[in-house]
Parts: sequence; structure tokens; C-alpha cells
Amino acid sequence: MDGGVSQIHRGELSHLTVKGGSQVTMVFEMTPDVDGSLWVATSTGLMHYAQGVWSKAGAAWGLAERTSQESTLDQYGQFWVQNDGFWFKLDRANKRFHAVLDGAGEQNGPLFFSPDGRMWVRQGNLIRSVPAAAAGPVRPRVEARRYLTRQTGNLFDADGNLWQVLSPAGIVRIRRQDIPAGDSFDFTTLPAERMDQAWQLSSVTLTSLLEDREGNLWAMSSTGLERFRHNKIRTLRPPAGAEYLSLAADDGGTIQVGAENMDGVWAISTGAAPPALRHGARSLINSGRDGAIFTATPRGIERRRQGRTVLLPMPPACAGTSHVRVNRIVEDFDSTWVGVGGCGSFRHVDGAWRPFADYGLPAKESYMASAPDGGMWFSYRNGELWRFKDGKTERYGAAEGLNLGALRYIDTRDGVLVSGNDGSAVLRQGRFEPLRGDDPDALSNIGGIAVAATGERWINAGRGLLRVAAADWRASMADPRTPLRFETFAVMDGYPGTASIWLGTPNIAFDAGGRLWFVGTEGIGSVDPRRLYRNRLAPPVQIVDLAVDGQRYRLDRAVRLVSGSGRLNIRFAALGLTSPEQLQLRYRLEGVDTAWQQAGLARSVSYDNLAPGYYRFAVKAANEDGVWNEAGATLNFEVTPRFTQTVWFYLLCLGAVGGLGYVLYALRMRQVVRGMNALLKERLRERERIARALHDSLLQSVQGLILLFQGVNRKLPAGSDTRARMEAVLVQADTVMSEGRDTVMGLRRSMVSGFDLGPALGQLGAVFENQFGVPFSLRATGQARPLRERAAEEIYFIGHEALCNAYRHAGARHIELELDYGADRLSLLVRDDGRGIAPEVRQAGGKAGHWGLVGMRERAASISAGIEFGSPPAGGTQVRLHVPASRAYAVKARLRLWQRLRAGLSRGRLHG
Repeated sequence: MDGGVSQIHRGELSHLTVKGGSQVTMVFEMTPDVDGSLWVATSTGLMHYAQGVWSKAGAAWGLAERTSQESTLDQYGQFWVQNDGFWFKLDRANKRFHAVLDGAGEQNGPLFFSPDGRMWVRQGNLIRSVPAAAAGPVRPRVEARRYLTRQTGNLFDADGNLWQVLSPAGIVRIRRQDIPAGDSFDFTTLPAERMDQAWQLSSVTLTSLLEDREGNLWAMSSTGLERFRHNKIRTLRPPAGAEYLSLAADDGGTIQVGAENMDGVWAISTGAAPPALRHGARSLINSGRDGAIFTATPRGIERRRQGRTVLLPMPPACAGTSHVRVNRIVEDFDSTWVGVGGCGSFRHVDGAWRPFADYGLPAKESYMASAPDGGMWFSYRNGELWRFKDGKTERYGAAEGLNLGALRYIDTRDGVLVSGNDGSAVLRQGRFEPLRGDDPDALSNIGGIAVAATGERWINAGRGLLRVAAADWRASMADPRTPLRFETFAVMDGYPGTASIWLGTPNIAFDAGGRLWFVGTEGIGSVDPRRLYRNRLAPPVQIVDLAVDGQRYRLDRAVRLVSGSGRLNIRFAALGLTSPEQLQLRYRLEGVDTAWQQAGLARSVSYDNLAPGYYRFAVKAANEDGVWNEAGATLNFEVTPRFTQTVWFYLLCLGAVGGLGYVLYALRMRQVVRGMNALLKERLRERERIARALHDSLLQSVQGLILLFQGVNRKLPAGSDTRARMEAVLVQADTVMSEGRDTVMGLRRSMVSGFDLGPALGQLGAVFENQFGVPFSLRATGQARPLRERAAEEIYFIGHEALCNAYRHAGARHIELELDYGADRLSLLVRDDGRGIAPEVRQAGGKAGHWGLVGMRERAASISAGIEFGSPPAGGTQVRLHVPASRAYAVKARLRLWQRLRAGLSRGRLHG
């Protein structure tokens, strides 16, 4: 920065202007102090900004007005500045700077800190410790010191290794264990890992270093950035030109490496140098029983164990072959099996070689393995698998579930596992079942499996190195339908190329110290399972923005969207500095997504047609080692409803539907009323016709008979018994005539009004009592209430029929009638103490040819009443009638508005 200092505060940029003679010239570094002030190292000296005022720390402070290029604040709160190439520390009490390491040797480079909190400075080739001169215990460095970017070429990383930018070119790393104890050392005399070739770096001219929060080291150059990170896998490059590497552990746990053109074996795990390469040499390596090592050479096949070597000659069939290549060597309990390119497959047993054909086995196998039960397994590129044991062979193919394409590997240590181009399978009960995993392709083209002492398995496969916990392996072997869980170490973790599967020999093994070694297409990898580097920092997650049809919304305030406004798009991101390619992100919109969704490589998601409501979008991420940021980032927003989606709109629709229903109901009622009116008019005309017929014929005829009998009666002697009987008959005839006239009138109108049921029944009973001489009593309970006209008429006739039956047929000494005006029903009881109803009559519901009981039931049913006929144990007959209050009483209540409207409409239509 040249010519001043600016400040960004709450999104606004302001310039810190200088008043007076002092000016802020070219700025090299700015350091905030513990009191909130600011120190600025410039080309003309050190400037201080406090409480809005600039001042220069010059001679009065013990500094020359010369270039100040570096400044820092240590973990004790002490301020340091480099002035004119030398370092000074501030004495705050006296406002003076005092020189440190003054004038000793060359000028001082920038200060840098080691993890234990010590400060260091480089003077030429010498790295010197700077005394902190702070009271109290030593404090570790402030972690932020690792992240500061400045023009420094020296840095201690979090593990204590020293990194240095070289002059003229390159970068070196001195491991912590190689740094001597003491206050100074000459770094040029120490072992170092060096990168200074053009093919190793994008630019060999580096300027500064920085370590990020995840432990990655970044080096800046004129052309970009170089990143150095922790690889879980260490790669060793074989000699250039080495072909077809193979690897095995000997009986001492040393890893031996062979190659087709390597003149001997390479004890790689001991740090030994590789043998020379020679065209035509052959050093295939494979393990035998009891830790023996087999080596294929031009002279024959060597078996070495515990310092002893036994040489097996090549099969005689290969004597005339110009180029013999032993591809596979496997040892079972009593023999050795080999596959030789160019002349076939053989078994060495009882001191002689025999071809596969002698055992009924196809030649040109792609892999062979011995089993713990003494059997041998052979795979072929046509997808078939053969087993040989005790002189018998078995073949497995597609019929047995083996559909893996060309087979390349067999493992027999815990059951039988076979791998090919299209996956892996496990033998269970005579059939092969596919072995499944979260990534199905990861289990294809397995090249080797190594088992640790803990039961943990390491699989060298086409996708990289797979680590399987012992419990997970047992679960999937017991049931191959259980997906095999594994951790993958691929190219991003330092895997050298892909698995080497072409030789058909095991290519992975543990050494005596528990370190794993394996062969890849780009070299030999090794990993210590007990010291795997893990990134323990969960990646930070951020929701970048929310947009609807391209219109972005601010996320620092409540987000409210209108329903149906368009496609909603949410962008999100996670920061992973070590391996951003391996970040895993998951997202979920609560209320829409029922489970977490895998983002894959996508960093945005879209939703359409979100219903109104409150939503919460959440996103979380995991780093390359599966450490999840479970808190993640969240965004709450609301989708507001349109009017057509509000409760008020639904209520309006409900009201409209109700109104329409009422209109349809009213129209239907109008239609029904019209039909009922027509029916009632027809019934009324019929009643009037019957009434006229009865009046004009039957009643007139009866009246004529009465007149004739009256004439006869007048001619009988006065006071005679016959005349008395005739007068009684005439009285009865007058009663019958009166009832006939009443019946005719009933056809035109009701005989009993709703207000005089009790008196009418009482009068009827008195007539019967006077006629038959049997006492009658009436008892009414409850508050008498007006009755519906129809109900009063039917109740009266039921009471009339019951009284008539009691007086005519019961032979009773006393007859009672009870009328109860109940709140929920009206009850009528007619009871006598006569002979009662015969059981067969009660069971049949009446006598044949008599309609009294039947008529009473019909009248009761017409008003929804219940009627019972019984004979109590004490004798007599009871007729009990119950009429619901809603059908009996004529209750006048204040109708609701809609009832009055409906009643008015109905009345209008009845009279229309």
C-alpha cells in the first residue's frame, strides 16, 4: 500500500487521514496493539495511530527514521519492530524501543514462532532464538501466527518442522527430530527434504509461506500458490524403468520387492537401495507357507526361508520356450503350483512337474490361491472358478451366481471371496452372493487383501486403498446383503496411481512393525495404520444467497416470499483447504425433504411451488476424514399466502357452497311441498266424498230406522218393561247416530282439538260407564300442553278403541285411564281388572276378522308412537301408548331467521 491507511467498518470504507507534517508512506505491515491502537511499518519509519491521531515513533522512541518492514505482537502482548534490518522491542513503561541481537552477524530476517512459543530469527545460514524476556511460564504461540501472510521465508509448522524458502530457488523441510536442541543452529548442515526442480513446482522462485488452520502449508510465487498437505500414504518411487512390481513379506517381516527386470530383490522396508535393473532378469516375489519367499529367476524358482534356499528347475515343457515368464507361484501343503507364460500351468509334486490337464483343470488361469483346508482355487478370465482338493475338481460359474466378468483375485482366509471386473462375491452354501458396498465399483478388481493383527482388513482395489474394520468385515461375510462399510484412501490421499492387478499375485502386506506396504501403478505406497493423519476440523458452512427467479434476497433480515412467485434457488458452500474435492455436503428443507439429501458436486438447490408456511433450510458438511459440521448453517424464511390461499378465502368459499346448498335445498323443498299439497288435496276430496256418501245414505237410513222405532215405541203401553227396553235402545241409537255424525265431521275436520284431549277422553269414559255400569276413573299427571292436531286425533281414537274393548270384552269390575304429559313424551295407559287378553291373541296380534288391535298399532305407527298390549300377573289388560314429545306437543318457539324464511317460502308456495 502506498500513501495512507484506510479502514473498512460495517461495510463502509474510510481513510485515516494524517494531520500535520508526518505522512504515511509505503506501508509494509500493520499490527493492532493490545490497547486498540495501530502500529504501521512504513518505508520512512514506524507510525502509530491512537484515538484518531497519527504520530511517528522516531528518535524519541529510540528508532531511526528509516525503513521498518516487519512488526509483530507476541503471545505476551509485547510489541516488536524491525527497523533498518534489526529488531527492537517496545518498553511500554518508558515508551522506548530497545535493540535485540543488535549488530551480531548479518542483518536479521523476520521473526517467526515455533509451536512451543519461542521466537526465532534467521541471520544468514544461522537460525537463532530470540529471548522473550517475559516474566512467568513460557506460553505457546498464538495460533493466528501460523496464518499470517507476510514476506517471510521461514516457518515452523504445527508439528514443529521447519520450512524455508531457498535462495536462489526451491523450498526445504527439516523434520522436527532433525532440529538440534539449543538456541541456534546452522540449517545448511541438517538433513532436509528438498524441492527445487521445475517439474516439482509451478515456479521454483518462492517468496513467502503460510500455514492454514487445517495444517496445510502454502507457498507464494510469482505465478501462483503451491500447497503442501499431509498425505496419509507415503509413496516410494522405484527405479525408473522398473517393470511389473510385486511385493511380499518374508519370515522376518521384511517387505521384499521384485520386478521383471530387477536383478535381485529389494528389501524396501529396511531402507536399502534397490538392485540394479537388467534386461532379462526376473524377480517375481510371492509368499509361501511358514513365511517362505518364492522368487522366479532365469535359473529357476527359488524358495527361501530362514536363510536356506531351495531351487526348483523350470518345468521341462518350457525348455524350448524363448522367453519364460513365471506369472504366479502358490504353495499348498505338499506341492507348488505355478503359471508360466508361454508354456502353461503346472504343479510340482513328488519331485516332478505335472501339467494342469493331468488334474482336469483348464490352463491359463488368472489367479490361484491355497485354502486352509488344503484345497486350491483357480480363477479364469472367462469368469469361471475351479476348486481342486483330494484329486477332485469342482467348477463354479453363472449357474452358481458367479457373474463378475474376468476374475482377478481370490481370498480364502475367511471363507471364499472372489473379485473381478464387475465386483466381488462371497461363497455361501454352494452359491456366490454379491458383496455390496456404499460404492459398488470400489469392490471391483481387488488386487490384494492384508489382515492386521486386530482383524482389520486393508484392500488394494481399483478405486484405491480400502480400510475395513474387523466388525464390519464379519458382518458382511456373515450376510453379504449387509453393505460392507469401508474408508477409502485414493489419489488425493497419496495413493500411487491405481491398484496393480495384472500379475495376479498378492500385492499388499504388513511388515514386522505393523506398517502396510502395497503396489500401485505409479509406485509403492506405505501407510502406518496407527499413525494416520486426521483432519479434526469440521469445515465451515455458509448459505451464500437465496433467489427467486433471479431476484436475490438479503439474508441479514427476515426473508418473506410470496406464494407462487417462481422457482426458489438456494446457494451454499463449505470451505475445505486440505481436500475440497472430498467434501461431503447434505441439505434439507424441513417440511419438504423427509431426509437429508446428498449434494454431491452441486452447491445449489431449487424448489418449485412451495406451499405457504414457515420453512427452515439447513446444510451441513464433512471434511475428507468424515468429520461433520453438524451445526452447519440454517436459513429461516416464510412463504406468505396469496388471498386465494388464506383462511378468509376458504371461509368465503365455504359460505358460497353453503348458500348454494341452501338454494338447492329450498328448491327441493318447494318441489316436495307442491307434491304434498297435491296429495293432501286429493285426500281431502276423497274424505269429503266419503262423508257425503255416509251422510246421504247410511246416516239417513239409520235415522229413518230410529224414527220407525220411535213410532213403534209410542204405541207400546206406558210403563211396560218392553217400552222401557225400547227407550234404552233408542237412547243408544241416538248415541250411535251422534258418533256417526261426528265421524262424518272428522272426515272434514279433526274431532279433538289439541287442547281438550283429557276432557274428551273423560267424557267418553263417562258415556261407557253410564252405558255398561262399570266404574271408570281418569287420572292426568304433568302440565297439560297443547297437542298437535294429528296426534290428538290418533291418541283419542286409540283411547276410544281401548276403552271400548275393555267395556265390551273384559268383564271388568273397574276401568282406569291415565294420561301423563311428560317432558320427553306423552303417555296413555288404559287398564282393567277383567279376564285379560288370551295369550294366543296377544301372540297373533289380534283375532281373525277383528281389526281393533291392528288399527291401534297402525294409528300409533302413524305418529311414531310405541304401543304395548299386556296382561299383568294380577290379571286384567293394559294398553300402554308412548308418543315422543316432538310428535305429540305443538311447541311454539321463536324461529331463527333462516327457519322463518323457509316457513314463509313454504307457506307462499302452499297457497300459490
